[in-house]
Amino acid sequence: MKKNPLLIGEKVYLVPIEAEYIDSYYDKLQSASYDSCLYTGSKAIITKSSITSYVKRIENDSERLDLFIIQNETDEIVGEVVLNEIDFDNRVGNIRISLFIDKDLNRGYGTEAMRLVMDYGFGMLNLNRIELEVYSFNSRAIHVYTKLGFKKEGIRRQCLYFNHAYHDAHIMGILADEYKTLHTEPKL
Repeated sequence: MKKNPLLIGEKVYLVPIEAEYIDSYYDKLQSASYDSCLYTGSKAIITKSSITSYVKRIENDSERLDLFIIQNETDEIVGEVVLNEIDFDNRVGNIRISLFIDKDLNRGYGTEAMRLVMDYGFGMLNLNRIELEVYSFNSRAIHVYTKLGFKKEGIRRQCLYFNHAYHDAHIMGILADEYKTLHTEPKL
């Protein structure tokens, strides 16, 4: 699968989500765990046709960067990370991530993928702010986002209805100077 990786880390590399991966993408989404759906708030019924339409729509959208997270050793897709809603005038973007299968959690894949995309967003796209929303019950993700430097900025109350209950979402953000202080080494 190592065809034109956009970003490369120690554990994972990231490639653009493109039409040639539709079958693999569909298979991964079909095998996604209940927790994966819960953590992302996804309630959609996934069909190959809906995946095909989605990929065609995002391929040429200049306000987003959709990437597969691929494990270095196996070349297996383990998830996706997306920098979207990019507002170049105000230098702001939104980030989201999903690991598809429970066995790939707690291995550092998501953390590394987030760092790679954040570094790209701040270092190459010249963003000043990257923000996200995370549901209040997703303590694992909140821990990772806090470790990466995101700060809790607010709460959207009862914004998700999932499995007979309403859930809050935390709004979190990080600024370019905060990211650089935490994650970059001084360059000569």
